[in-house]
Amino acid sequence: MSSPDVPIRECGECTMCCKVMGIEDLGKPAGKWCEQCAIGSGCRIYETRPEECRLFECGWKFDAALGPDWRPDRAKFLLQYELGGKRLAVRVDPQRPDAWKREPYYSRLKQMAREAAAAGRYVIAVVVGGRATVIFPDRDVDVGFVNGDERLVVTFFGRGEVVKVHQSDPRAAGIPYA
Repeated sequence: MSSPDVPIRECGECTMCCKVMGIEDLGKPAGKWCEQCAIGSGCRIYETRPEECRLFECGWKFDAALGPDWRPDRAKFLLQYELGGKRLAVRVDPQRPDAWKREPYYSRLKQMAREAAAAGRYVIAVVVGGRATVIFPDRDVDVGFVNGDERLVVTFFGRGEVVKVHQSDPRAAGIPYA
């Protein structure tokens, strides 16, 4: 489930990350277009962009199994591998909060969830505004809004479970905001 080291695709006209990702250094909330984005073209400050932007890696660029319809500007969400590949986050365009539930995406995300669970990993759909849904192989668990001081702890006992805990809870050690 983790992405390879070298991208196999270029962004092209896609700038979805400039909308769905929050960028603390720019004071840019998730779900709003970045003021530095030339939509459909790219970043106006690419050479001096913040570290958060430099470190971001779009899952579509690295995963050969995802076809052109998975390009974020077409799918209306992007995939981001986190926690060293333990979590696959689906960051959704707030104007299309149901985009991840459409086909062919939903079936493939469920397949990814099955593969991930077998390896102790998980898939989470994050809809802007902090509302999160964990995608388990057999069901989706809407955990509601996750505040900046909360973390999601996912375990795979039986069917799998998810709990929302305060960031100071020892179970949240090393888990970034959803």
